Amino acid sequence: MLAPLFLTIALLFMGYTCYSLHAQLCKVRPLGIPYFVVPFYPSPFPMIFLLPFVKLLIKVFGLTHPQFFLMTLDWQVRQRYEIYRLIGSDIFFTVSPWKVVLHVADPDMAVEVLAGKGQNGELYSRPEIVSRMMGLFGENVLTVEGAVWRGHRKITAPVIGKSLSVVWEEALTQIQQMIQYYDKHEAINTSYRDFCRATLGVIAHAGFSKVMEWCPLTTAIANEKDDEGSYQKCLHVLCENFIWTVIAPSWLLEMLPFKALREAGGAARNFRFFMNEWFEERKVKIELDNKATLKPSSTADLMESLVKSSGLDKGSTLETPLLSKSEVIGNAFIFILAGHDTTGHTIANAIYFLAMYPEYQVKLQEEIDSILGDSDHNQTSFETLRLIPALITATRQIGPTPRTFPRAGSQRPVTLPPGIEFWIQIIGLSHNPKYWTQPGKTEAESAISEFRPERWLPKSGDNTMFKPYNGSYIPFSIGARGCIGKKFAHVEFTAVMLGLFREMSVEFDSCGGRKTFDEARLECSAQMSKFEMKLSLQPTGEMPGIKWVRRR
Repeated sequence: MLAPLFLTIALLFMGYTCYSLHAQLCKVRPLGIPYFVVPFYPSPFPMIFLLPFVKLLIKVFGLTHPQFFLMTLDWQVRQRYEIYRLIGSDIFFTVSPWKVVLHVADPDMAVEVLAGKGQNGELYSRPEIVSRMMGLFGENVLTVEGAVWRGHRKITAPVIGKSLSVVWEEALTQIQQMIQYYDKHEAINTSYRDFCRATLGVIAHAGFSKVMEWCPLTTAIANEKDDEGSYQKCLHVLCENFIWTVIAPSWLLEMLPFKALREAGGAARNFRFFMNEWFEERKVKIELDNKATLKPSSTADLMESLVKSSGLDKGSTLETPLLSKSEVIGNAFIFILAGHDTTGHTIANAIYFLAMYPEYQVKLQEEIDSILGDSDHNQTSFETLRLIPALITATRQIGPTPRTFPRAGSQRPVTLPPGIEFWIQIIGLSHNPKYWTQPGKTEAESAISEFRPERWLPKSGDNTMFKPYNGSYIPFSIGARGCIGKKFAHVEFTAVMLGLFREMSVEFDSCGGRKTFDEARLECSAQMSKFEMKLSLQPTGEMPGIKWVRRR
């Protein structure tokens, strides 16, 4: 008796899907913009259960049509600008029965979408799915909109800006501890985890007044009885399995028969425990400080600012709390995540690039020697983020009314209907030959897909660094909702480069002479072309071994 019921439900679902797809296509076709039909929208459920199957089909059958690879989340890494070149347009739609997404590698449109305002005078909002994922532990500066967002930013941005001297000093301290460890363990090869461990120590000290001495992540998390080791393990597991914690509550994950899912559920639960513990510790400290002095602290860190904004400390003068406790924890999570995972992977990418191109490593060391660290080493970070940004897309959505958006060059503006979702393709923009072909050179000579830090250097007779076309380089997004921690990340990156390369050099591990430099370089380049998006853009397989040696 159930068979007819299931058949009826299946037929109704198929009918609704076909009708919905037809309605979406009716929105898109009159606009004259290229489009591809895809069967699903990449929300968390398809990301877990359907995307692996799609990848398997592509690999087994050698599928090459854009319609297939557009169903994967990491097509931007493999395609970069090529799909836009193929269709002859810097924008195109993917249309599913559930959503219409406009993929943008047009800088003028990107600037308007990310920095412009809708009809209500507010910035364009993020899609609900992004807010739901990033709001796992509570609403935060990344998930809220309008006046609420301005309140969150007012609380967090000033303390992040004031912490830069602490960031510089702690980054140098972490790197010095790392070098001392490498000196004692000459055969040790560094990994992405090493740098994420260093950046975790920086954000812990600068944002939460927690001191974490550097040691390999595997050593730190092995000692689970220690609070610091337990915290680092739960954060590491959480970053590796974040999508599962979005799909299901932690109590349910912990009941499942799969070890990885049980660990993910436990990590989410433990992270809440640690954040609650940190909250209570800081609340007690604030209350003691209030009794001891009448003057407000001028050295408040992020956690102190968040806790005070909750008004939950005794003696608080707030008439109305600015943040709830869950919002305090939500903001703490976002800044811990952005302050260590994304920055750590960016630093690691730069290190691998410098191992691949030792001539730029030598130039960096010469600059450090001649100016003792006062110079701006940003061209290395700029070029690293141009090639491999921490995030590959910035998402927004149109409100309930049609809006008109500009196009770069002489192209006419385009008016889009309500309900369209924008995916600003950061890699597509930073590889668009219209804006990255250097003056007097061909596209091939400009080597847009290669690591060339000198492209950022001033031209002959000019002292200003190269400034890309507005909107063509946006690894930190752009406008009022651009990354709050942009200066934080730049200071941290510069300190790490200075701390490492004034004493050390990085090189590929030859595996006892079994691997040549050219082989290791090709292997590294191949792995970088296979990066995929987790919480940040990172490797899917093992990167070739690298090691640190004292400068000769």
